Amino acid sequence: MVIPAAFAEDQPKTVIPARSGLKKFMPKLHEAKLAEAKAGKIDWVMIGDSITHAWGRDYKGAFAGSNLLNLGFPGDGTEHVLWRIQHGALDGISPRLVTLLIGTNNLRPAKGLHTPDRPEDVFSGIQAIVAEVRTRLPESKLMVFSIFPRGPQAANDRVMALNAMLPQLTDHEHVFHVDLNATLLDDQGQQIEAYYSKDGVHLIAAGYAAWAKALQPLLEEKGLKIDPNVPARQANKQ
Repeated sequence: MVIPAAFAEDQPKTVIPARSGLKKFMPKLHEAKLAEAKAGKIDWVMIGDSITHAWGRDYKGAFAGSNLLNLGFPGDGTEHVLWRIQHGALDGISPRLVTLLIGTNNLRPAKGLHTPDRPEDVFSGIQAIVAEVRTRLPESKLMVFSIFPRGPQAANDRVMALNAMLPQLTDHEHVFHVDLNATLLDDQGQQIEAYYSKDGVHLIAAGYAAWAKALQPLLEEKGLKIDPNVPARQANKQ
């Protein structure tokens, strides 16, 4: 979805494609992923931010045999995902499955030049991403994950407000909302501290092991593989 310049000023920034300003990853990582997509068959694409990126950095063996293209980019919000898609990230591939976990960076606390986006605006950004994926990959199934529980509390309140909107995206044919958040919460509905880094946002090995275990039956339905033992082994070493 390309926003005409004349109407951009009336739109929230969450729906206006924007190039990431993180020089550590741009344009090098984007270009590397374009090349990876061209190099072989892709059956599964994971779209997200640093939480998704860490799968490819720390737990590569978990996806052996699934022909995964990890499009998790640190620091990304919905606007950055839209930019990457419009600049070739999904071109020339036909995966069976796309998963999307995005929005926590849009909702993080104010810091420097960053002001948290409104949950409804982030939802609009996710809607725009879904539309882009459906246009480019009409035969692919798309799973939209609820944003994971996070700290601090004000940011988590925004996350919960956004998550309450996400079921609207389900069309029961191509797009499905998937909520795995119970996996990361204790009986009192609080984050399981053993799964999170000190920032209360990023998962550590035990958290990835729990995520992988929850993902396993969903992926097996699509003929894809994930090995929860890969992050679990690392968790046991910590």
